[in-house]
Amino acid sequence: MSGWHTCDTTHCRAGWVVTLAGKEGLELEEYFNTALAAQLIYRESGHRINPAKFYGSNDEAMADMKKLAENK
Repeated sequence: MSGWHTCDTTHCRAGWVVTLAGKEGLELEEYFNTALAAQLIYRESGHRINPAKFYGSNDEAMADMKKLAENK
């Protein structure tokens, strides 16, 4: 998850959140930074997230995202 925005296809969890939010996500990222922009997007989507979760392993990230999806 450490290689984000490096080839326009690889993103960590925070990078994907920002990318999938479209133009508004990219504007947030430019104003703040990737992690804070993603944290704000999560918050506005009804999920508070500890930004440390953006730097976990791929397996940890997938498990947490599945948990969030199941609790929707």
